[in-house]
Parts: sequence; C-alpha cells; structure tokens
Amino acid sequence: MPQCDQHTLMVRVCMVIEQHLIRMKGHNALNTIETHRFSNGLRLLVEPKKNVKSCGLHWVFPSGACMDHHDQVGASVMLGEMLVRGAGSMDSRSMSDAMDRCGMRRSTDVGVFHLSASATMLGASLQDGIGLLSTMVLDPHLSGEAVDPVRSLCLQSLDSLRDEPQHEVMLRLRARHRHAPFNRNGYGERSAIESMERSHVHDAWRRGIVPDGSMIGLCGDVDTSKIVQLLEDRFGSWSGSTSFPSEAQDERGGVEHVHRDTAQVHIAIAWDAPAAAHSDAVLERVASRVFGGSSSGRLFTEVRQKQSLCYSVGGSYRVGPDRGEIVVYAGTTPERAQQTLDTCLAEYHRMSDGITEEEFGRARTGLESGLVFSGESTSARATALVSDQFLLGHPRSLDEVRAEIAAVTLEEVNAYLSRRSRQEPTILTMGPAALNID
Repeated sequence: MPQCDQHTLMVRVCMVIEQHLIRMKGHNALNTIETHRFSNGLRLLVEPKKNVKSCGLHWVFPSGACMDHHDQVGASVMLGEMLVRGAGSMDSRSMSDAMDRCGMRRSTDVGVFHLSASATMLGASLQDGIGLLSTMVLDPHLSGEAVDPVRSLCLQSLDSLRDEPQHEVMLRLRARHRHAPFNRNGYGERSAIESMERSHVHDAWRRGIVPDGSMIGLCGDVDTSKIVQLLEDRFGSWSGSTSFPSEAQDERGGVEHVHRDTAQVHIAIAWDAPAAAHSDAVLERVASRVFGGSSSGRLFTEVRQKQSLCYSVGGSYRVGPDRGEIVVYAGTTPERAQQTLDTCLAEYHRMSDGITEEEFGRARTGLESGLVFSGESTSARATALVSDQFLLGHPRSLDEVRAEIAAVTLEEVNAYLSRRSRQEPTILTMGPAALNID
C-alpha cells in the first residue's frame, strides 16, 4: 500500500467522516428528539430511528451515591444489586428468565448522582421489556434473604480494587478533589456495607426511586405514542420527589500519597474545569483532546513516546452539572515517577501557550469521529439523551453536537487557554515512596 504523510492521511480521514456524517444527516432527517414530561415528574426522551430494529434504553433515578446518608454510604450500591433479585410475582430466577425471553441485555450501575438501569433489545420487545422493568421499579422484593449475598458481592468489589490500582487511584483522586458528598463512588464504604440492614436499602428505594427526577432515554425502533400510553398506564399512580444535597464546604484538593510496596507508581492529577453548560465547555473538549485524549496528544507524545517515562499515560475532561475537571493518570516505575509527574505538570502548563493548527485539526477530527461512532449505537444515544437532559436541561441531536464542534475556531481555543486559571492541582500518588511537589 502506498505511504502518505500525516497531513494527507488526516485529509482522507476527514473526507470519510464528512461523507459518513452526510449519510447520517440523511438518516436523521426523519429522526427528531421527542420529549414528554408526565404529571408525576417522570421525563421521557426519545430519538426514533427508522433504519434500525433494535432499541437502547437508559433509565436513571435520583438515587446515586451522593444521596446515601453519611453513615450508610453504600445503600445505593446494594439497592442496585437487590433491584434485580425478584419483583412482583417473580423471584430472582424467573425475573432473569423473563428478561432473557425479551432478548434484553441489561445492567444496573450506581454513579455519583444516579442509579441507572440500561438495556438493549429488539424494538418489537420494547413494551414487554418496559413492563418488566416497571415491575422491578415499583414492586421489588428487596428481601432480607438477599442482603447477605449482596453484601458479600459489594465487599468483594471493594477488595478487588487492590488488584486494579489504576482504578483505585482515580477513585481516591475523586474523593480528594471534590466536595462531599459528590466525592463518592459506586462502591460504597466498607464499614457502612458491613453494617447495612434490609431497612436501610428499603429506605434508599423509597427515597430515591421516585418519578420526579427520573428520566428514561430511548433510541431506535420506538413508537413514541405507544410508549407514552404504556408509561401513563404503568406509572399513573407512582409519586414522589427528592432533591440532591448541597455541597459541603469541607477542605478539598492538595497532595496525598498512599504507600504501597510495589514495583509500580500510580499518579493521578486533577484540575477544575468548566461545567457542562458553560460556554467554555466545548473549547475545553478540544483542548483536552490535544492535551491527552489520544495517542497523538501531548501527554502520550512527550511522556511516553519521546522520554519513555511510563507504560501508560492519558488525560480527559469530565463534566458535571456544577463543575468539570481535567484528570490525568500515569503508571510508571519508582525510578521514573518523579520525572513523569514533573513532565505531566509541565505539559499542562504549556497548554497556556496555545495549540497549533495541526493539533487543532486532529482534535476536531477525533471529536467528530467519536460522534460518528456514538451515533451508530442506540444504547450510546439513549445514554446521551439522558446525560444532556441532566447536564444541560435539554437533549441534543447529533447534528447539534456536530455544529457546536464545527463552529469552534483555533483562535477561540487559544484565547481560552491563555485565560484559563492557573490553579493548584490535586495530586494523588500510590507507590513505595512519596514524590516531591514543588
């Protein structure tokens, strides 16, 4: 195959993406986002796709880790496990069998703000699938017999973090960088889980599995009018509301070292960044892509490729409703750890000098290609609809997201980087010895 330079390759990639986006636009011309808010506060967000047979579902409830009582941090995690262990007239096995007969691939997860249930199935099975999920929501068994097995699973998950140091160091970074209770994670606290009772889990269900604040995202082969009527019938008498807690004014940030006698050092760094709805958010997305979001990013190029300081390094921009954050992870050896940390910090500060036109082009192409891939997944789109509604107050179509990216200019990104605050980072290291922080 004939070789080509990087510029030519980028042009070819851009042409392929542009052609794909044109085809997507043609497909999406008939696909508008439909929203419905029921009288009890439940929100439905639907993106019908006429050219697919599957349907992705993402359902969130305001029952995430931040909602746990301070002495019951882990109740939401145990609730997520217990919801699928029988509901209505079905025990755990018959409920699982019924979902399998629908062809439903499903999972539950607990984040900071929400407990979520996700599923993918054929559009023809959607009404049956929603019927099963609604029974799980409205009439879960939450039996006392399930408490000890679920407790055991949750404690095993906590124990497994010792074997996943990269994941553990990032969870510890979150705990230090954010204010309580938004610094929690989806694992809970050991002491609380060990003493958790069935009544605590039931209270978490009663407080958090409520319609006002819950959102259902659907994408794919969906008849919206039929789903609206189904939800009206199933949830007409469902009631309840809640609100997220206020952010504590506890101390956060700084530097922490976790001692581990290992041959590896794990480094995690965080800086505050714009919230999702901030006008600078799209500029930070482009900048973060240049900084650490790909194998052509500055972190990978400078820290790994040029200086061979670490075996893994990367950075990303994470958004929340009130603030975002830029996070960096690097895994290295004790001998190279100090230089790895110093280089990561130097590369972050070097971003204030701006990015090049070539870097800007690669970053925008990367973001657009990610948009293409997400648009081909009904489950990813269902999740994005709910995420946008929560973070921005409204869902966005793929065309809207693409237009926002396409409107960004190099001058805007560099102007943003020049005025981005020079804040002190939160730094967490894990390994045999602490590092020097200037």
